[in-house]
Amino acid sequence: MTGPTPPPSGPVDLEGQHQRPFAEHLAMARAFPGGGKMTVGAITPLEGYSGPVPTLTRHTEMVQRAERAGFASVWVRDVPLLDPQFGDAGQVLDPWVYLGHLAAGTSAVTLGTASAVLPLRHPLHTAKAAASVDQLSGGRLLLGVATGDRPVEFPAFGQDIEARAETFRQSLAYFRAALETRFPDIDSPLGRMQGTDLLPKPVHGRIPVLMTGRGRQEVDWIAANTDGWLYYTPPFQEQAENIRRWRELTGEDAGDGSRGFKPYAQATSLDLSENPLALPRRIHQGYAVGRTTFLEMLHAWQGMGVDQLMINFKQSRRPVAEVIDELAEYVLPDFPPGRTAEPQKGRRSKVRPGV
Repeated sequence: MTGPTPPPSGPVDLEGQHQRPFAEHLAMARAFPGGGKMTVGAITPLEGYSGPVPTLTRHTEMVQRAERAGFASVWVRDVPLLDPQFGDAGQVLDPWVYLGHLAAGTSAVTLGTASAVLPLRHPLHTAKAAASVDQLSGGRLLLGVATGDRPVEFPAFGQDIEARAETFRQSLAYFRAALETRFPDIDSPLGRMQGTDLLPKPVHGRIPVLMTGRGRQEVDWIAANTDGWLYYTPPFQEQAENIRRWRELTGEDAGDGSRGFKPYAQATSLDLSENPLALPRRIHQGYAVGRTTFLEMLHAWQGMGVDQLMINFKQSRRPVAEVIDELAEYVLPDFPPGRTAEPQKGRRSKVRPGV
């Protein structure tokens, strides 16, 4: 078993003078190999819980377990405030601090946000944090982005919820200009940047940005301005139409890995039954189902053109460690991660009990 990515022992390209080509982005390659091949990811926290706040018991070990099991990616949530009416605080921990922690405790798994709420942070803060995690992880970051769907958060941050769609577009443009240009000249409603540069730059040409849901944007805008689409779990026929439209807008046939390939991922809640033959029962944004039927569903989603199924374990009634092990034995071999960088040699850092 390989160890986590160790701290760099030599010079790091913090100024972006020798960036790797975006076309060779290893985080994208592992999570979204294309060619009609679907992978499986996991959304933190990796535990089942009934209330809004998880326990985070042995949370680092659970992520490492998912990496060993063959999950292509691990996605963290951005939930700055607890809204009791919404009933879900995500993994509670700040996403950027948590990603830094996971970068040190893993070696190959793609790390992503699902998703960073752009209107609630200044784009320079988001860019600085994202590029820092990207450097610390050896270029393993994917940035899922969102407009925000929790009304209580916007007044707390002094933001106008009615302007969030426009603020989102402004934030994304600022974020990209700051990271993808040396000493950019930016004149935005969100700030003026001139004669200065933001460091570090990302490992590759840019950090992949994937839209979550529609974010109050037109689908053609999403196709033109992002690197992929993270969506929910509508009925099969509706999802098939979403994917058909996405492929049409991104200029490719479904999952053929051709030029202009932009992945389409689906977030699905899973309550895996102890009975492998249990038929699917709809739950919020997902299914309670046995592994045999779940495997059939995964193949159907793959055939439809889904590039990654992102599993949310919140509604799991079984211990998630047990579920991960069952998926590793019976399901994940059919959906292996894409090409992965050779992990750097290093010892696995010791994990304190309960972490």
